Amino acid sequence: MLTTLPWSRAIAGPGRAPERHASNTSIRSREASAAMTYVVPYSGISNRLGDEEIKAVTEALGQDTLAMGPRGAEFERRLAERLGARHAQATSSCTTALFLAAQVLGLEAGDEVITTPQTFWVTTWPLQARGCVVKFADIDPDSLNIDPATIEPLITDRTKSIWVVHYGGQAVDMGPVMDIARRHGLTVVEDCAHVAGGTYEGQALGTIGDIGCFSFHSLKNMTTGEGGAFVTGDDRYAEMARALGTIHNWGPMHERDVPAIGPHRQPAYYRDAHVLRSYTHDYTGGRYLVGNNYRMSELSAALGIVQLGKLDRLNDRRRDIAHRLDDALAAVPGIGVQTEKPYARHVYHLYTLFYEPDVVGAAKDDFIRHLQEEEGIEIVIRYFPIHLLPEFRALGHRYGQCPVAEKTYFEHQIQLPIYDHLTDEQVEHMIGAVQRGVTALRGR
Repeated sequence: MLTTLPWSRAIAGPGRAPERHASNTSIRSREASAAMTYVVPYSGISNRLGDEEIKAVTEALGQDTLAMGPRGAEFERRLAERLGARHAQATSSCTTALFLAAQVLGLEAGDEVITTPQTFWVTTWPLQARGCVVKFADIDPDSLNIDPATIEPLITDRTKSIWVVHYGGQAVDMGPVMDIARRHGLTVVEDCAHVAGGTYEGQALGTIGDIGCFSFHSLKNMTTGEGGAFVTGDDRYAEMARALGTIHNWGPMHERDVPAIGPHRQPAYYRDAHVLRSYTHDYTGGRYLVGNNYRMSELSAALGIVQLGKLDRLNDRRRDIAHRLDDALAAVPGIGVQTEKPYARHVYHLYTLFYEPDVVGAAKDDFIRHLQEEEGIEIVIRYFPIHLLPEFRALGHRYGQCPVAEKTYFEHQIQLPIYDHLTDEQVEHMIGAVQRGVTALRGR
């Protein structure tokens, strides 16, 4: 019989822990999670929404449309200005933005794409859906980003693109990645789900490669509830994405000799929007790409406009929390902290520490159990190396293929909760919990 543990009354926590598919702890821990009231839960929202967000959404509810309206256009304009991007298109998620990226790049079955195993599995879904061959480079053991030195050995004459993921809030070392891409004539897609507001050598992430894809999910540093963005400096990619992401098709067209359908000429006055260019144009060679509905709603865009204005403050709060944790935990035997790279401003979507089982004398799972069951800190590890998922094992990927990513996940990496509304007491509790956990396990 599972009961609420005594520590749940020690410090007032902001809520009951939901069941989470992303958790990689034991089945027993997941079952216990449903009964626990955490001292420090893994919050389902990145920051507490307030009167500004409520007002913005309420005003949007009163306008004449909840789709394809002024809020979406304004959000896109502000996002493009913020990033210094030529084009920004709001989408329903980062996943749909990535699907657009694969489509506008013309990736086809058999094309090879190099990416990282340290990511959420949807980074590769558009590639799998198009029949691409996904090849996994290894990661840097500190930033957990793709290691540029492991990319070039994977390139063949079938390689078309490199898809990087700026993991946890810190930029990939983009200089070497872009050098490799230029030398081999490859495109580069930046998965920016974790790095709204992040930079590389002062340049906004998402504007360095050919395409950047952002997430504004509830968990992200700024949120539209669900939502994302497709960002590019390429006019053709932008034209294609705008059509394909908004319930249109796309393809090269030529003008018809006679603007008529059978005996019916195009009306001189009325223009039926659903006709599109049926009277006047045909697809050249009969070839075209089929689009989808990847639009962001007006309500999400209204929320995003407010959140975008708060992004710097929200990121600064995360940085402050992370630096407090770093300063305290770096001195704990058996605990390592991430290094903020000189080329990247870390915005700490995730807070990662590195547990050293050989120093502490106990497995990582024992330490996680202590943090959850004895200290009331909800732990969600991100991410299991995706090349070891069943769908990739079915394609021949195997353990040992990405040794750094594998060793880091199975032995070392742990993420502590981090979000804007963590209290000072919760931050101090996490510091003390890590210290107590190491002490307890070393003394066994």
